[in-house]
Amino acid sequence: MFCSKCGNPLTPGSRFCSSCGAPYTVQNPGSYPPQSSQLVRPRTPRVIAGVCSGLALHYGWDITITRLILVLCVLFAGTGILAYIIAWIVIPESPYALPPQSL
Repeated sequence: MFCSKCGNPLTPGSRFCSSCGAPYTVQNPGSYPPQSSQLVRPRTPRVIAGVCSGLALHYGWDITITRLILVLCVLFAGTGILAYIIAWIVIPESPYALPPQSL
């Protein structure tokens, strides 16, 4: 599990985050944070490699508009495919996260 405030991993049985001191509660178990400070390719809302999803989630953009901008760059500038492939190689994939446990 991860801290819902800073995103650092929590040790099993801990009541507070060792990094930021945020309390860990059963109502807010601290699953993987939706927006992290690091740009990653998420595993769930992806179509091909998750580059557009990662950019949209990191910067708070709409995923559909991000994908539309990529398609326009491919059609008009021709550099969209090269930029997508480079981003696919450079941007790391997000770590696996377990679903929240119900008690």
